[in-house]
Amino acid sequence: MRTYAYDIYEPIGRKEGETFPVIFGIHGFGGDELDMAGRLELLMDRFVVVSLRGDVEYGPSFGFYHMVLEGDPNMHEIDFTSLRVAEFIDDICKNYHSIDKNQIFVAGFDQGAILTTAIMQSYGGQYKGAALLSGRLPTFLENRPANLMLKNKQIFIGHGLEDAVFQVKEADKIAAFFEKMGCNVETHRYFIGHNINEAEQDDLNDWFESFLPNQPVKNKAEKQRPQ
Repeated sequence: MRTYAYDIYEPIGRKEGETFPVIFGIHGFGGDELDMAGRLELLMDRFVVVSLRGDVEYGPSFGFYHMVLEGDPNMHEIDFTSLRVAEFIDDICKNYHSIDKNQIFVAGFDQGAILTTAIMQSYGGQYKGAALLSGRLPTFLENRPANLMLKNKQIFIGHGLEDAVFQVKEADKIAAFFEKMGCNVETHRYFIGHNINEAEQDDLNDWFESFLPNQPVKNKAEKQRPQ
């Protein structure tokens, strides 16, 4: 099966045999592998970051599957792409010895968030958790049986209150979808549109850092952001 172009960032100065959690970044429609790498840059000294590039070309940019003007993306294309990405993740984890295979995260924005949701629904039992940024929940995923292997998996959801592409109610649907499978879901809303701002990026970094050893518990009440 055809693989994806990608960039990998391993912590500089790592010792031989040392392993780190890994984050696989999946960009949105019209993006490339630099998009998620830029969002995760501040974590690269403590995480391995693998940023994929979709192979559906849109001029100088890329996607992971073909967009539709209305309604859900093509179910069969989403399922096939989810399998491809899951197999890609498996191959990377086998080939890079700096990766802690018990600490695998997937993070996606826009189209990447939709794809990450589908990946978690089908293959998420082998991952620690996922970050879903400005995504939506396709109906065909809602109607599938719950994946009981997702119990206690970690989910971060971030969404703009003024998002005109995917309304903020989609964040609630995604949260309910994963909560019914026993996931630990953390939902954040921001006064932005269909994008990521500094506040969201800070919350995302804090969330990932919380899985590192010896991290202090942060007081969420100090942030004064819409929840």
